[in-house]
Amino acid sequence: KQWYQRRVAITAGGEEDFVEKAALIRRYGAAVVVMAFDETGQADTFERKIEICRRSYDILVHRVGFCPADIIFDPNVLTIGTGLEEHSNYGIYFIQTVEWIKKNLPGALVSGGISNLSFSFRGSNSIRQAIHSVFLYYACQVRYHTNSEAQ
Repeated sequence: KQWYQRRVAITAGGEEDFVEKAALIRRYGAAVVVMAFDETGQADTFERKIEICRRSYDILVHRVGFCPADIIFDPNVLTIGTGLEEHSNYGIYFIQTVEWIKKNLPGALVSGGISNLSFSFRGSNSIRQAIHSVFLYYACQVRYHTNSEAQ
């Protein structure tokens, strides 16, 4: 047995490993942060994000016995402004996914690394701040909050 003074991050590889590790996390009374990744990789569309979040929620709540309030989804805020057309809707997909989680996965919370959105503009802080402000305005319209206290 190992003891840690700080938070521990655990990565799972495959569904059975996810279930085993989730059960251990629950046993210790910790919350779980679930990123929108699965066996085939990172979700980069709205459809894939909700597919992974739904599957994870069902496993955690119905199979492992997690309280939904102990599940925090990070549906991956991906970088826009890369010059690749397929990246142009990444911000929209995140906001749509937040709205979907709030409506369809009762009790679950949402988190996200907002600075990822503007990563392609690093070094241009005024542009990054403007992008973040507009993004957060629209994200808050679908009940995305910048702290876990707000529901």
